[in-house]
Amino acid sequence: MATSEKNSIVGSPRASKSAHQAQEPHEYWTAERRAAAIPVPLPKERKEEQPTIKAPHVAEPGHVPPGQPRAEQRFGQETGAGGNPVANPLQYPYSTCGKLFFSQGGNNFQASASVIAPHILLTAGHCVYNGGWSTNVAFFPSYPMRQSGDPAQSFSYSYIAAWTAWTSNGTRAFDYGMVWIDSDVGSQVGWLGLLWNAPTDGRIWDAVGYPATPNPPFDGNTMDEALGTVASSSVSGTIGLNNDNMEHGSSGGPWITDFNGSARIYANGLQSFHINDGDFVEYGPYFTADVKGLYDWISDPANRH
Repeated sequence: MATSEKNSIVGSPRASKSAHQAQEPHEYWTAERRAAAIPVPLPKERKEEQPTIKAPHVAEPGHVPPGQPRAEQRFGQETGAGGNPVANPLQYPYSTCGKLFFSQGGNNFQASASVIAPHILLTAGHCVYNGGWSTNVAFFPSYPMRQSGDPAQSFSYSYIAAWTAWTSNGTRAFDYGMVWIDSDVGSQVGWLGLLWNAPTDGRIWDAVGYPATPNPPFDGNTMDEALGTVASSSVSGTIGLNNDNMEHGSSGGPWITDFNGSARIYANGLQSFHINDGDFVEYGPYFTADVKGLYDWISDPANRH
């Protein structure tokens, strides 16, 4: 499902420093630029004229294990209708989530991302590529809880990558991308496991991100979460998440779930698009083994040049 013989992985390195670009990407993001960054619009898709479908369990589930920075833990809490503020964004697994800042098409944007390996971030494909590769990419975990001087306040990217099914064709089933960070962010904040080909029936996901709309209740500067279960999607290769009303700015935020009886500490989807404004359903790719393919590709130093 959602694969093509012509599909391949492409990426873009961070530009080399020059006389007019001496800053690290995270240094570019001053408090003023962060405040002025546009919450990246959660794309809106037209409902396709076809029967709604659920992504099938097409193969054996696969996973990459998570990593915790410390013994202290906090796992997804039951919440009310729609998104609610995360009680403590500095506690695992929420410590792995944060704001992603980047430049695209001459504008500065803010979205959401999560750590899924010591050096790898997961986010939406449209946050790394949207008519061109993003630049000035920087990650601020647990934003805005970590202050200047905290070694885990912010991290600059080295490389970004996605499948050509997204960059060339805009296929929603591939609206995910990954970011390589040379610094070992995972040792400081932990990382989520990665899960694919997971059965959807009865599964609970905790969507985490930084929505700025609808406003109220969201303000774009608070880590919010929404617990939900699978909803049907008319867009091939994607699933919906009910009880999720987080929109602009939440793009790329992970859908966190359990695996084989664990706590909810595995990324198994992300916030990608919506169909009807005001609905309590948002949509994202159903993760197949292709997500592990991108993970393996960006992990290989031979590909990051």
